[in-house]
Amino acid sequence: TSANVAANASSAGFIRTAVDAVFRDLPLRDNYFWQVYLTGEYTRTSCPEYLKPDNFLALKQGLVDRIEVHTATVTELLTRDPRPVSRFVLLDHMDWMSWYRPGELADEWRQILGRSTSNARVLFRSASPEPDWLHKVLIDQVPVTDLLRFDRPLAQALHARDRVHTYASFHIADIAA
Repeated sequence: TSANVAANASSAGFIRTAVDAVFRDLPLRDNYFWQVYLTGEYTRTSCPEYLKPDNFLALKQGLVDRIEVHTATVTELLTRDPRPVSRFVLLDHMDWMSWYRPGELADEWRQILGRSTSNARVLFRSASPEPDWLHKVLIDQVPVTDLLRFDRPLAQALHARDRVHTYASFHIADIAA
């Protein structure tokens, strides 16, 4: 609503809106993020999926061997691992890269676009409701926004259900064919 946009104009307004959403709009009993913040522990029913008994057992019985850990930037990983990628979960690092490492941010997007499968999807979040850097990142003189198809209704619906409410926006985009 326009009232929420106005309230979010300041840091205090953003924090107030986020706390209201977490404690008024979302069921706390299902919010293991805030439960662990407030109590210091998870419960058997309110915890990450991988810690639930059946899932944890599956991990212990060998599923954990399918997990690959990489200590690298997105660009470094995509440069050295030739496998195509269909899903990118990029979180929020692009906000600060846009200020301090804009050239590296463009290189990262070049790698993402070059290595993605035809049905690739990108998820990321931002401290800004509308990150202006999206329009400034150029790939061969084309704004990265022209190379992505954003699903704004789905992103907004999922962002409203976000149990942490740390970020001002959440984005879902498919790589344009």
